[in-house]
Amino acid sequence: MVCPGYAHLTPVAIEKIARLEEELGVILLAHEKPTPIADLSDADLQQIREIEKKMGVRLVAYA
Repeated sequence: MVCPGYAHLTPVAIEKIARLEEELGVILLAHEKPTPIADLSDADLQQIREIEKKMGVRLVAYA
């Protein structure tokens, strides 16, 4: 399985994203190629949430 890499952005693109982050009050991550998000069952999501809570991390499931 391959994890999508971060996008290679120009300084102008980085500045635009930074302004949008500030405006929205969020952190945005730019990936090189969009990767489909995994279709998970409620039981799968519960397992992920439990591990996130135990480890103090945020997981993203890609297909």
